[in-house]
Amino acid sequence: MSSVQQNILISGTGGQGVLAAGEFLSDALFRKGYEVMFGRSYGAEARGGSCRSEVMVSDSEINDLQFEHSDVLLALSLPAFKKFVGVAKPGSLILVDSEVMEEAGRVRGDVEMMGVPARQISLRLGNPIVANMVLLGALARRSETVNLELLKDAVRANMRPSMQEINLRALDEGYGSV
Repeated sequence: MSSVQQNILISGTGGQGVLAAGEFLSDALFRKGYEVMFGRSYGAEARGGSCRSEVMVSDSEINDLQFEHSDVLLALSLPAFKKFVGVAKPGSLILVDSEVMEEAGRVRGDVEMMGVPARQISLRLGNPIVANMVLLGALARRSETVNLELLKDAVRANMRPSMQEINLRALDEGYGSV
């Protein structure tokens, strides 16, 4: 069995649930038995400014806490995509909202870039804030490290009951979208 060590960067605009997505992802990975480091950063303008969650995951102790390049990049907004696409390592996976991908185009040929209709699905579900969970569901489908059921467990354990159902549906829809 090969060892697991990944840097996952979730990016978007303040108010899109980027920090929450990082927290749920970290919780799910921790539940799977991985070592996890979680960091977050957002601009002084917060809601409306760029923000990111950084999740480092490994099946052994994490000694190097420098997050310089990502193995996986999730992007919910065009400004965040433009800001962080250069951080993705060659050969990495980039999951980006389909509308953002249409605007940005394929800017790199050395990565696997996939559009996910996150905003479209979230609007159909009735709440644009769950686009973050749609992207996490898509990640669970494309990743051997991230597990859909553990993401759902993290939602059930950490989210207020009134928001659980729509977020669980968003995870399922994201998983089925890729």
